[in-house]
Amino acid sequence: MTLEFIIKTYKTERYKLYSDVFNNTKVSGLLGFPTYLDYFENYLGYYASIDDTEKLITYSVCGLFEYKGKTYVHPHQKIWRDTGGNEKGIRSEVSAEVINSILENSDAFEKALKTKEFNELYEFIKKYKIPKFGGVEIYDSALRIGAKYGISPKEVYLHGSTLIGLKTLETKRMVEEDLSLKKSVKVEELPACFGDMLPIHIEDLLSVKKVDIMKM
Repeated sequence: MTLEFIIKTYKTERYKLYSDVFNNTKVSGLLGFPTYLDYFENYLGYYASIDDTEKLITYSVCGLFEYKGKTYVHPHQKIWRDTGGNEKGIRSEVSAEVINSILENSDAFEKALKTKEFNELYEFIKKYKIPKFGGVEIYDSALRIGAKYGISPKEVYLHGSTLIGLKTLETKRMVEEDLSLKKSVKVEELPACFGDMLPIHIEDLLSVKKVDIMKM
């Protein structure tokens, strides 16, 4: 297995997202999309369609999105336990505090939006979030809110499983040493086979394909 093969597979296979229907924990399962591009179009396109600012912030922070008439919780936000019994995900009370913090600092929020720079939006959320709201949640919230205003990352942000994927490439000497110590990396700093992909897609690939990358 090569990195080129992993990238080709990511681009061509059916995209799968495991999620829960909001407020109905008994209903969960697999959301399938023809390709990763279709997934991002539907997923981020939903946030772009929200006209109410408070709803946009609430849904973005909580990871809620509507698809085919149902409201889903993104797997990054849903509460679950790993094999060690450790709780993962973001509790509603944590999200509520972050939402209130953003709304209470509306002037700084508007200032970040006016820059049209993703990193400004990212840093705004990072500044006004609370400790239990981690790097993945900061990135996801900024990505969702940014979709409404045409603001997207110009670099690949490193956190969670994405960081694991990048560290594996580093271990295999496919990227420069200590690249994983950065907050984000330029596409040009990654192997050339990533060259035609957007940063948001590379961030996702490094996460969802981290196990395959380890097996190379």
